[in-house]
Amino acid sequence: MLRNRILFLLTLIMGACSPMLSATAVDVDSEEVRLPANEESINLSVEEVINPYSLESLSVKEYGLGELRVEYPWQNKLEFTRYYITYDSDDLNIHGFVNIPIGAGPFPVVIALHGYIPASEYETLDYSTRYADSIARKGYIVLHPNMRNFPPSDTAPRWRDYNAGFTTDVMNLLEYVRQEVGQEGSIFENANLSRIGIWGHSLGGSVALRVSALMPEIKAVVLYAAVTQRYSNRAAGFRVYDLENSEAAYSVHHGTNDRTISVTNSYRFCQQLEDVSKEFDCYFYEGSPHTFIRLGDADPLFIQRVVDFFEEKLT
Repeated sequence: MLRNRILFLLTLIMGACSPMLSATAVDVDSEEVRLPANEESINLSVEEVINPYSLESLSVKEYGLGELRVEYPWQNKLEFTRYYITYDSDDLNIHGFVNIPIGAGPFPVVIALHGYIPASEYETLDYSTRYADSIARKGYIVLHPNMRNFPPSDTAPRWRDYNAGFTTDVMNLLEYVRQEVGQEGSIFENANLSRIGIWGHSLGGSVALRVSALMPEIKAVVLYAAVTQRYSNRAAGFRVYDLENSEAAYSVHHGTNDRTISVTNSYRFCQQLEDVSKEFDCYFYEGSPHTFIRLGDADPLFIQRVVDFFEEKLT
């Protein structure tokens, strides 16, 4: 690991000194990382070099420097109104929707993060809308961003960034909401950001882990067939997520017949939660695949467990 860090530092220095290079690349445990040349890195010791995709780097990054735009009320439901939103994140335009419950509030906030869908097939009201709506009906503001690279949000190169770009998109959205809490006329006027939950499926589950490690206000994390091992601390060589610093309770759900993300990911993760003495429940759905929608009793049971979990932890 020390050798890797030394090579990492030398690469930064070479990139900073050469006027012909605008970026450098270093291989960290088979994950390609591209960094901008930075003259200040010449004066850094090995111990001071911070990987730009690490928790340390994301924790000092500034968020909410652009604006959030409520484009229009999209759909009126009995229990909530859906609004179409766009917002700025790393010079990208990110799209998504927000469900705002009917009533005076204050309302706890839940972030719902979709999994991977090919860009050619992705739609803003994707499969995860069903889950976002089920949560909103129980009196929660639900934020559902289309993370970068999922149309119509803008696209940016990722270079295997350990989902740092997706994490930034979520952190920016939360900061914009924070800026509008209490503002008369804002759809977020009655948001209660002292009670935040996060829900993530597959790829979105790994993003949820990163966000929950950065925000102690997040009290409840739902992981649904989540990627928990591929972007672990062990794989990256730096802190991708940190269970020990998170104050959240966890609710883990996975089908035993998942051919996309092996259920062994969640078996291991539940053991990791136990090892660090976290509050958690793990549910395994016999014979169920990667997504439960319209599949027997698994999906309604999963939804009921999710809303019960948020009710217990956020109200």
